Amino acid sequence: MGRVLNSTDQAWRDDLLLRLRLLDVPGARIGEVLAEVESHVAETGERPREAFGTPKEYAGQVAAALGVTPVGPWAQVRSGLSWRDLCLAVVCGLSGYAFATALWALGAGEPTTVGLPTWLVALTAALVLGGCALRFVLQARHSPDADPVVDPRDGADMVPFGGRQVALLVGLPLLMLVGMVAGGLLTR
Repeated sequence: MGRVLNSTDQAWRDDLLLRLRLLDVPGARIGEVLAEVESHVAETGERPREAFGTPKEYAGQVAAALGVTPVGPWAQVRSGLSWRDLCLAVVCGLSGYAFATALWALGAGEPTTVGLPTWLVALTAALVLGGCALRFVLQARHSPDADPVVDPRDGADMVPFGGRQVALLVGLPLLMLVGMVAGGLLTR
């Protein structure tokens, strides 16, 4: 009798997906590999680790079969970054710092370190961070390098970006920002 992926098997699958992405395996082939793994598990009842080994080993086998030359992670990062990306990262980092310190100062009822009105620093930093976030979203959606992982069985996206990811990406920073205001309030 076949079985479906449980949480441990799902973690194995997710690790395989990440390792294949890091090895620059095309999205269409990743979809085929994941579908093969899921079908094998469903048909045989075997666990993915038993059938295919570790995700690292299996990803290496798939990449080797495709003739993909493994590239180190730092080489991938360096090749994918431009000066514009670096400047944007610095602007985002400085804006995040300014926003956090302004929220702390608002909570504490103190002026900011630069002598500007606290509300002005907070508002400016929030607007800059919003612009950075908008740029990241637009770049991700309209990237010519987008290579989706599509299930060959039904054409569905095998790596959907849904509610849990959005909740984490929005909720965690909001929680931290509320913590900055609360921390400032506690220093009064």
